Amino acid sequence: MARPKNPDVEGAVGMKIPLARPWIGEEESRAAEEIVRSGWLIQGPRVAAFEERFAARIGAKHGIAVNSGSSALLVAMGALGIGRDDEVLCPDMSFVSTASAALFLGARPTFADIEMKYYGMDPAQLERWITPRTRAIVPVHYAGHSAEMAGILEIAERHGIPVLEDAAESHLARYAGGRFTGTLGKIAIFSFTPSKPMTVGEGGMIVTDDEALADKCRRFRNFGDRDKFDWAELGFNFRMPEMMGGIGLAQMDRLDEAIRLRREIGARYTAALKGRSELVLPRDRTPEDANYQLYTFRIVGTSRGGGSLRDRVREGMARRGVGTRLYYPAFHHQGVFAGCGPFRDEDYPNALEFERTALSVPIFPGLTGQEQDYVISSLQEALDEA
Repeated sequence: MARPKNPDVEGAVGMKIPLARPWIGEEESRAAEEIVRSGWLIQGPRVAAFEERFAARIGAKHGIAVNSGSSALLVAMGALGIGRDDEVLCPDMSFVSTASAALFLGARPTFADIEMKYYGMDPAQLERWITPRTRAIVPVHYAGHSAEMAGILEIAERHGIPVLEDAAESHLARYAGGRFTGTLGKIAIFSFTPSKPMTVGEGGMIVTDDEALADKCRRFRNFGDRDKFDWAELGFNFRMPEMMGGIGLAQMDRLDEAIRLRREIGARYTAALKGRSELVLPRDRTPEDANYQLYTFRIVGTSRGGGSLRDRVREGMARRGVGTRLYYPAFHHQGVFAGCGPFRDEDYPNALEFERTALSVPIFPGLTGQEQDYVISSLQEALDEA
């Protein structure tokens, strides 16, 4: 098969497939137009309706909308009272804001290794990192696959530490087929960036059953205001614009379908690739346990030239115009957290193995059957070449 000279322009058969593409239609366009015409652009009735509907859909009592998933983490931690010299325990692999939100509050993120089935925080490695200063445990439901919550919750309860679920990627994923992620801990956050199962452009949502905690989040996102110009507490402007709320309401109508399509694509990939010995494919506890926010697998072994097989395969996919990415590198190697250590590589073997071998390929509701076939064939060919 002919190779294009510029992999950033088109694939080998005229295809260029991005890693993600937001699923947005006429309903979202109409919602945005109505809001512009209304003249109500800051947080208002549509944001309130979005909060209520999202919380009800997952079985939470309170939803608090904010301007991003990263802001949701910061607001939730602030509502928990996390501040200077406190510690927040995170997995060693996630998006940066899982841990950097703690830094903004003057706290210190610490890291536990991940487990290698679902790539969430490893309960077996969790307790060793708990200290008298630990004020929150933040498990991450990576790629829409729920973390090993039973063990995490048991340890957290025994130590009296609240669990803040980073459910940014796990909309409508049911832990072990039961309760939705985001309703298992004390408080949780979701993200609505364009790669997520639903998007409002940016935006985030905090959910909790604790009324007092919900009220703290509402004040924290709005300058700490208890009443008009009554600033008794520290807060800032983390409010969700009305435009995001209106688009979110439209996206709620499509969320179940979006996740059904993601699961179908994930199942198709797994069926086509399960015979490849070089690949460690995603696993599901139950059909409802994951939403396939990402399709991430690990590529094990070395290339014919002796280098990284994963890196060679990624190069081959790029030549064919297929977007891929590593989600995510190990935290303890990131410069932003250097002052939180010292960290030792031997404490994080799984996160480092994931960093060396993981790769994510395109998966989103608008991915056509032809595009899915092309992703599969490009991966098979890249593996054969490497």
